[in-house]
Amino acid sequence: MSYSHTRASEAEFRDELRRLVESDAKRFCEIGGGTRPLVPISRIEELGLEYVVLDESHEALGRTPAGYERFEASILDSDAVGRLVRERGPFDVAVSRWTAEHVPDGRKFHEQVYDMLRPGGTAIHFFPTLYSLPFLVNRLLPESVSGLVLSSAQPGRKEKFRSYYSWCRGPTARQIQRLESVGFSVDRYVGYFGHSYFAHVKPLHAANTLITEKLLEHPLPSMTTLALVVLSRPA
Repeated sequence: MSYSHTRASEAEFRDELRRLVESDAKRFCEIGGGTRPLVPISRIEELGLEYVVLDESHEALGRTPAGYERFEASILDSDAVGRLVRERGPFDVAVSRWTAEHVPDGRKFHEQVYDMLRPGGTAIHFFPTLYSLPFLVNRLLPESVSGLVLSSAQPGRKEKFRSYYSWCRGPTARQIQRLESVGFSVDRYVGYFGHSYFAHVKPLHAANTLITEKLLEHPLPSMTTLALVVLSRPA
């Protein structure tokens, strides 16, 4: 388990995914990536990967660039996921980015991912965590109010999906035990501190910067902002 600043988070996630893409893994399932899949289609074709984009949103899959295999279903739909595995799996790698927080049942989410993987397969997830203040507020406020808050903090953002944050935590002992109870081995768990949601409010931004510095010096896993977790299904 380790900790870092959020400014390193996207690069570390991309590096982890790149490592898997360039390994001997061939079958990938991206969960919730309908609009903008993580791996370019040119790279998929170059390496001869089997890459399926799973998303429950018909609209999102309608915007998936040409060339990707698409599968419309909820990750929580056991029958649909079972059919996907029979038809195109089992997978070497399952990956999600900014998706796990929108799934209402964290345990079933990870159980479904576990069932998608071959023995020895890898799951990699990147997600926001409780109990970082912006996401705690997002969880507690009504959707109509939280949407206004989000659009104020991130003016360019147009879409707002309901967030549950089920099992979206930093590398706490309890969270690690949860993942292991599904059957996974936890290979890597990185908690990230810091955010820019208060950038336009100078006193709050200054306070948040100070708190982030203190948390990096003395990490509290329950106070992370984002997390990267790499899990493996034992062979």
